[in-house]
Amino acid sequence: MNLNPSTAQPLYMQIRQMLKNDIQEGKYKPDEQIPTEAELCEIYQVSRITIRKAIEELVKDGTLTRIQRKGTFVTSSKFQNELLSVSGFSEFSHQLGMIPNSRTLRSEVVPASADMAERLQIEEGSPVLELERLMYVNERPLFYDLAHYPLTRFPDLEKKIARDESTYKILKQDYGTEIDSNDKIINVIGATKDLAKALECDVGANLFRIVKIAYDSHDRPVHLSTFMCETNKVNLTVHRAK
Repeated sequence: MNLNPSTAQPLYMQIRQMLKNDIQEGKYKPDEQIPTEAELCEIYQVSRITIRKAIEELVKDGTLTRIQRKGTFVTSSKFQNELLSVSGFSEFSHQLGMIPNSRTLRSEVVPASADMAERLQIEEGSPVLELERLMYVNERPLFYDLAHYPLTRFPDLEKKIARDESTYKILKQDYGTEIDSNDKIINVIGATKDLAKALECDVGANLFRIVKIAYDSHDRPVHLSTFMCETNKVNLTVHRAK
């Protein structure tokens, strides 16, 4: 397919379609970086403004993803995240055949706010572990997670959580607690500067914000978590109850 300057279709739209065809035909694969704007200018013999507009269109429709300070990449296939699932992040990743990893950004003991205390069914001001982490799949950040665990129920968890293990595995082995169910509230927000940096996305990119309260088999709250992830990387699904 060659560019046709005499057609009514703008050049940037022609390039957009050509790039999309290349991706669909496997020339550029998921997670693979496409040529730079300068290189694309040479390939198509057009201005950088034209190339930039074509790329912006592909970012808007989810075909491409910009990663700060790295470049523009073909978007990964979307992960299917079951909304009713009670598995932790490590279990979820292994089910997909992916390699999970996490990086702790911050871990500290803080007093429970009134809202937090109500959700976790604890006394306001009682100690909770506030754990801020990035969750990676195949070395790419997928989730930002801010979690709160009541230390009156899980004493010394702040020391044990440093182990390179699944949090849910620690809760089961060290405290005899398993997650049985959860409630989730989901909305969409724009990525702030800090979230964009953490998730390697554009400022203002659409993010799912998932607020989750996990419960044990006795309906006691185990933790309160807020997850953030790009909407173009995850499909949130709900299966019909039998």
